[in-house]
Amino acid sequence: MTEPTDPSASIEPTAPTLEPLLRIVLRTADPVQLGDTPVGAESVAPVVGGVLSGPGVEAVVRAVGTEHAHVRADGSTTYSTDLLADVESDDPSGVMRLTLNSVRFGSAEVIESLDRGEDVESALYYFRGTLTVSTSIRTLAYLNRAVIVTSGSRQGTQSVVDAFLVT
Repeated sequence: MTEPTDPSASIEPTAPTLEPLLRIVLRTADPVQLGDTPVGAESVAPVVGGVLSGPGVEAVVRAVGTEHAHVRADGSTTYSTDLLADVESDDPSGVMRLTLNSVRFGSAEVIESLDRGEDVESALYYFRGTLTVSTSIRTLAYLNRAVIVTSGSRQGTQSVVDAFLVT
């Protein structure tokens, strides 16, 4: 009888890497405060526009969509943002749907400065998330099944989000 082998010895996961994918510059209108809800202090802001740019992608964010923010009991804020973007493409569909889910937190002083619309160095707070893409544009169809992580910064009603393809 032979000794069983350790299956983990022959199965090694590949370590992921991050490949820069695109930058999203997003503008919203002033948020509508919904007050304290079961999920925390909640607000909703209409998306009023923006741009996407990256290798092989240039797009304009439509003035549709919303950004939902929830301030949790621990002081962090979760964001769920739904966007439509018109992509410069030969493809007749030419539209991408993007869904950003992110979390932002930092010291009380930094968050208060951000909430007042002040310019705060992005290294002083955490603003990370994921991006999901839905599109029928053939050259971008691989994004429908991609894992995409984001790193963002915010000033007032403008967010800048860098998206990275996990390879």
